[in-house]
Amino acid sequence: MRRKRVAGRFYLFVLALLVVAFLLLRPLLVMRSKETVIMMANAAQRQTVDCVIIRDETVFSSESTARVEYIAPEDSLVEVDDNVANLYTTGYSENLLNDLEDTRKKIQDYHKQLLANIVDTELYKLDSVVNYMALELKELITRQTTGNLKTVTSQLETAMVNRQDYLRQNKRGDNKLTKLYDKENAGLSSIQSWRKVAKAEQAGVVSFYIDGYESDLTPEGLKTLSIADVRAVLAGSNLANTRQTRMNGIYRIVDQDHWFVAVLATGSAWTPVVGQDNYFMQMVGFDDLIFTASVYSVQKEGDTTLAVFEIKDPIGPLIYRRSGKAQFNIELTGLSVRVEALYNQNGQMGVWVYDVPGGTFVPVEVLSTDGSIAMIQPLVDGALQLGQTVLIK
Repeated sequence: MRRKRVAGRFYLFVLALLVVAFLLLRPLLVMRSKETVIMMANAAQRQTVDCVIIRDETVFSSESTARVEYIAPEDSLVEVDDNVANLYTTGYSENLLNDLEDTRKKIQDYHKQLLANIVDTELYKLDSVVNYMALELKELITRQTTGNLKTVTSQLETAMVNRQDYLRQNKRGDNKLTKLYDKENAGLSSIQSWRKVAKAEQAGVVSFYIDGYESDLTPEGLKTLSIADVRAVLAGSNLANTRQTRMNGIYRIVDQDHWFVAVLATGSAWTPVVGQDNYFMQMVGFDDLIFTASVYSVQKEGDTTLAVFEIKDPIGPLIYRRSGKAQFNIELTGLSVRVEALYNQNGQMGVWVYDVPGGTFVPVEVLSTDGSIAMIQPLVDGALQLGQTVLIK
């Protein structure tokens, strides 16, 4: 039997079939290894970072003040033109006050001498209140009891003034006593000649505690705030005006409903995006306080990110806090891609959308990543859509 020879045309036919099959299967092969699809994802982020608090506050300073007498209570609300403090200029001497207090002590002692054989129930009651409040203050300072030092001090001062006013209004006709009161009035006049009243120039919460950073850390200075500045504050180092503000600052008035928190974070796992307004912030050590925060600005230097958050909740006890650690929480929902689809083009992260041969580069912000999936947000609204194909080059 003769063996049939395979014609060359058969090989050409098989080759043609293989080429057609390759062309038909090529898109599937490319999809598996060169493309991915934009998906939706949910992510919960929790970061604990070093932070610096920046308040909207104004400091009243004076280089010629020798003594301050507080009028407005600490941490109280004041309005424009309210009396805040009495300021005694450098011509004032503490000897004037010591002489005045010595005269008042003599008045009190002489009153007791005159009233030695007279029962004055009102004076006895006023004396008892002063003695009781003085004992309360002593026990509070020595930690034998608990309470509010500011409140107890204020109550003692009020009790002493009430007793002094009563003695003055009920003074007996006595030449020695009259001379003592004349000396007291002369001392008051001398002291008042060196005194001026500081009035509030704006409404807000008044505080006489100043750390020196008030003039450097301001809302107006956020544009020039640097990572080095934040690190300096965290380390307790001085900024440009810290020493001068601390030396000459008398009091500050704070907008309690508008403040900022600057945080430092390292690495790329957490990248706040300007405009995000659904963060929750909690200062470590203040577990009962939760604030809502929005991202005000972001700047990067190497692997360090400086993010500034704006807060419009009442600041509460953080009016006395400058730095510490804060925890930020956020729930994210948005577009996501495999991390292999992210590319850095001239310093800008983005993805290549497969809309034309070779794709189109779309810049994005990376909101979060777990190492395999990245949640992204296009810099231009609407530039990316769910289900779009992006290239893995």
